[in-house]
Amino acid sequence: MPPEMAPTRRLRRVAALTAGALLGSLSLALVLALLLPASLSVPLVLGLMALLVGALLLGLAIAWPSIRRAALLREAIDRSAVRYAVFGRDRTLLDHSPAHDLPGMGSGPVPAGTRLDDLLAASFRDDPLAATAIAGQIAAHEDDARAEYERNLPDGRIMQVSKRRLAGGEVARFSLDITSARARDLRARAIHEGVPAAIWHLDREGRTIAANQRLTDLLGGEVPATLTESGLQQLGSQGDGPFGLPTGREVEGVLPARGEAPERRVIVTTSPWLPGEKGGERAVLMLLDVTRLHAAQAQAVHFAWHDPLTGLPNRFRFQQAILQLTAARDGGSVLLVDLAGIRAVNDSLGQRAGDTILSEASRRLREQLRPGDAAFRLGGDEFAVIAAGLRTPQAAGAMAGRIQRALAAPLDLGGGGVPLRASIGHAHLPDDAEDAEGLHRAAALALAQAKRQGNGSVVAYDPELGERVARRLALREQLMAAVADGSFELAWQAQVDARTGTLRGAEALLRWPGGPGGPISPGEFLPEAEAAGLMPSIDAWVLEEALRQKAAWTAAGTGPEVVGINISPATLRDPEFPARVQATLVRYGVTPEALEVEIPEDVAARDIDAIAPVLNELIADGVRLSLDDFGGGSSALAHLLRLPVDQVKLDRSIVEGLPGGARERAILRAVATLARGMEIPLLAEGVETEAQREALLAEGCTVMQGWLFGRAVRAEELVAR
Repeated sequence: MPPEMAPTRRLRRVAALTAGALLGSLSLALVLALLLPASLSVPLVLGLMALLVGALLLGLAIAWPSIRRAALLREAIDRSAVRYAVFGRDRTLLDHSPAHDLPGMGSGPVPAGTRLDDLLAASFRDDPLAATAIAGQIAAHEDDARAEYERNLPDGRIMQVSKRRLAGGEVARFSLDITSARARDLRARAIHEGVPAAIWHLDREGRTIAANQRLTDLLGGEVPATLTESGLQQLGSQGDGPFGLPTGREVEGVLPARGEAPERRVIVTTSPWLPGEKGGERAVLMLLDVTRLHAAQAQAVHFAWHDPLTGLPNRFRFQQAILQLTAARDGGSVLLVDLAGIRAVNDSLGQRAGDTILSEASRRLREQLRPGDAAFRLGGDEFAVIAAGLRTPQAAGAMAGRIQRALAAPLDLGGGGVPLRASIGHAHLPDDAEDAEGLHRAAALALAQAKRQGNGSVVAYDPELGERVARRLALREQLMAAVADGSFELAWQAQVDARTGTLRGAEALLRWPGGPGGPISPGEFLPEAEAAGLMPSIDAWVLEEALRQKAAWTAAGTGPEVVGINISPATLRDPEFPARVQATLVRYGVTPEALEVEIPEDVAARDIDAIAPVLNELIADGVRLSLDDFGGGSSALAHLLRLPVDQVKLDRSIVEGLPGGARERAILRAVATLARGMEIPLLAEGVETEAQREALLAEGCTVMQGWLFGRAVRAEELVAR
């Protein structure tokens, strides 16, 4: 029996006794009133009634605290979250809290005396297996072993039910709504299972209490009984937390391979010791699998230091290796290897074919290394080899020869064998340099010289190479100053009618009289100017000065009809150049027909698509075009068709072979015939002898230029002839 029912029963007994006493007293008073005379019966009845009232009041005073406590207890139980119902030994409902969820109960009250069997029958009214269900429920009610269970209500609530057999054989059932608590448990479980970390609950002895699925997966499908059995190895110093781990801080660990699970890298964090559910203490470990992250980091480091195409160490690793070489006692050699023709392969066969060549070249290069040597890809088609202990040019040259022979084996790309040709430059410690930068620079100078020599040359560093570079750098600096100051001059070479000696035109030739150590020839300073990006500025100066001089001649009523200027490829590709020419012509009052722009034939052959729009615009503006060096090896009829030039200049190599060279005479005859057929005037330059003049005249070439008719001179000397 619930404790709150004892006072109630006592109150009921007191009320019953009081009512019995009252009835007995009333009966006694009635008997006395009938038997005794009125004079005696009235006082006696009044006294008896007074005594009875006093007794009732005294009994009420004595019972009031119990009555009050029973009422308060009943109100507290009715308002609490715990609900109860009490059934007698015959399963009759004796008492229940108002909100108790009993089977078959509706919204109205359930009268006392209702049997559990009737409640169940009402609850399973529509169930075809009602008898079986009712029998099961009654068996569960009578089963004292089933003291705790959960019950799901139709409205979705979940009740936690506790059942107790009382001393008198009654059954008390207490229920608590655990819907919210169960929802919280489900959310916690979802978080527990959904976090990306493995969670492991361990007791003080390191025994497994609980774990989520991620830990099971991390450990190969089975969680070990203890932490020790997992083989977890902490990387780093011990901490003061559970199992020697630091609390509140991440540490790295290693889980060895277990079954089919490979070795794993993990980040481990631990809680402090926490109180357990049944006493004792526990700790919660969280393990985050970072194996893939470690692999990705290792791969990123590899890509940072290696070329992704060939797998060779890259330029950064080369710089480190060359520093290590210079720090070594035995010295060594650096070989720089440049593959030829990769761009042509990319253009003709595609980028994939070029990548195949680079990969194959790197493989062949590695095969020629000695133990301790290293190969690198510096970028593009340039490779490097560092050979420790290889200190002499002869030894490095022998290695370079082996590399060249290995690369020379044809590589089949589907269109026939493609040989790999390489230019190699090498330098050595300690003879050629004192530090890493100097050694690399020396090898680079040797490679540059090998590339200039062509045909897969091998060049060892020579101090003269450094001196040449120093001279070129000094020349470049002075060139920049000359461009800024306008320190150039124009020399004019006459173009004459070879039959009469009449001046027809003049070519403006650039001169630099104030170079370092005196005048510098155009063949020396123009390549440096082009390499330094100075040609657009120089071309602008030449255009300005040539038209200024033409305007001066015109004003004096003298000078050639046409002035020719040489323009660099960089300027010929500039879409703004025609507008600049037109503006300069207008400023000096020179007609467009008086200006002739000379185009080297090899430039036209190489950049015809890039320069064609600019040249066509110049032609449309009336400027004359002259195709220079025609017939020297790169000539093509297509150039004449796409670029309707006003004049063709015969290459001086043909003129030099006249009159005796059969090959030169054949080329002259073909070019002259072509020029006549296309009605394009032909001019020969480099004419130095009468025999050459006669041979040219015999083929119909009448306009000539060369030392036979005068060297390049100042403007005033040209018109004073």
